Amino acid sequence: MPLPENPPQGRLPFPVPAQYSPEFRAFWELWRAEKFWACHEALEELWRAEKCHSRRRFLQGMVHLCAAVFQHRRGNAKGAARQWVRARVRLEPFLPRHENLEIEAMLRGVESEIAPSLAQPHEGLKELETQLRQKLNGETSR
Repeated sequence: MPLPENPPQGRLPFPVPAQYSPEFRAFWELWRAEKFWACHEALEELWRAEKCHSRRRFLQGMVHLCAAVFQHRRGNAKGAARQWVRARVRLEPFLPRHENLEIEAMLRGVESEIAPSLAQPHEGLKELETQLRQKLNGETSR
């Protein structure tokens, strides 16, 4: 069941690129409308259907990026920070650019957007990051 979207604020954490893969069309239309949970859902559909492990990791990172903005805008600072850590760790291997997307700029834009949520103290973020890195390193070493 989709979560209720936050009202648009008239600003995007990252502008919609001029060119992108057609499979991302729905995602970018939702992003433009500031429907970040719907963006999450659109990417999750692509992620679930994807067979390539590396691409699944990329798509999952994008899913978490959308969720971070969504959680921040609904006032869930802890949720935003946790989603941010997941997004950043999963997307790091794809820096600075992947699939014609400026991943580094997207991460910077979202980090700037959710900075107030990240500025709050959150227990367990370092542990979450460590666990996620260990898990992802284990997946790539198989």
